[in-house]
Order: sequence, then C-alpha cells, then structure tokens
Amino acid sequence: MFLRNRHRLWIRIVFVLGAISLFMFGYQWGNRYRQQPSETLAIDGVLVRPPVTLPDFQLKDPFGRAFDRKTLESGWSLLAFGDLSRASGQLAVQRLIDVRNRVADQATLGQALRLVLIATAETPTLARDFAGLATALFILGGESSRITPLRDALSSLEDETPTLYVIGPGAQLLALLPDTETGAAMAEDLKALFYAHEPQ
Repeated sequence: MFLRNRHRLWIRIVFVLGAISLFMFGYQWGNRYRQQPSETLAIDGVLVRPPVTLPDFQLKDPFGRAFDRKTLESGWSLLAFGDLSRASGQLAVQRLIDVRNRVADQATLGQALRLVLIATAETPTLARDFAGLATALFILGGESSRITPLRDALSSLEDETPTLYVIGPGAQLLALLPDTETGAAMAEDLKALFYAHEPQ
C-alpha cells in the first residue's frame, strides 16, 4: 500500500508541475503578446506601418509657451493642421474635441490624451479664443519654416481636408483618421490603438 500511494503521489506531482509549467508558459506568452501591438489590428482609419517618428520641431502656443517634440514623447496626442480663420481649421478643432468627448468614459486614455492643432496661419486672437475651449487643447503656431518639416513628415497638404493624426508614446505617428470617418468611428479607432499599445 505504501508503494502504491507513493506511485500515485508522484503522478500527482507530475501533473501539478505540468499544470504550473503550462500556466507560466501561457502567462509569459500572453504578457508578451499584450506588450506588442497586434499585427492584425484593424481600424477604419489608416494604420502607419512601421510607425513614423516625428522630426524635431519648435512651436509656441498663443500665450508664448514653447511646445516641441519632447512634449509629444509622453502620453498620446491627436494632431491636426488648420487655418482657424477658415472653416476647415475650425472643423479640425471640432473633430479633435468631439473624439476626446467620445472617449471621456475611458479614464486612462482621457488622462493621457492631448489635442494639438497646428495653426497654418497667424491668427493670435482666434488662437487664444480656441485654446480656451478645452484644457487638453493646444493651439500651436510658428514661422512656416518651423511647421513645414512636420507637415512633410506627416504628408499633410495645404488644401487637405482635416485629417487627424494619432501620435503615440515616443512621438510616433501610428495612424491617420481621415475626414470621411465619423466621430464614433474615430473614437473606436483611438481606443483600439491605445489598448493595443497599453493594454488594460
């Protein structure tokens, strides 16, 4: 009886060790999978593969405060270009705020998200007025020579409709949200991108 029980004990130990090993393997694989953005991530917008790191730039908000690429290296940003004296620029601001409002129930994303409009024309009064619409909204401006490298990196054209650019940690361009997307679709895209890179 003693030998038989010992035999059964060894079988149980082997099963337990096997279960632990399987659990550890699954945990490590799952953790590694969550830490890497999914290659099969699907959004309504346009994924940028591989991500594009933004070039250095130096701009200012309408109150004279500096804003550069280092600011974008932490957190998440929705970025757009526009002339605030024209309907397209005002629509860009509206789209930025609309998307942020739609993810307001996502506390982690909401805290990490900033809205950035790069004004393509000098309109200081309008810039100050629009900057007061939301605490997370930054209206930036500067000389054309300071804006052009950033526009070129994002392939943003002067007459282009208000596309939103999703900038992730490290100041990397991850996706484009074209003007054909609804606010709801853009919000879902943003959440998918955010949780693919920073899982819950």
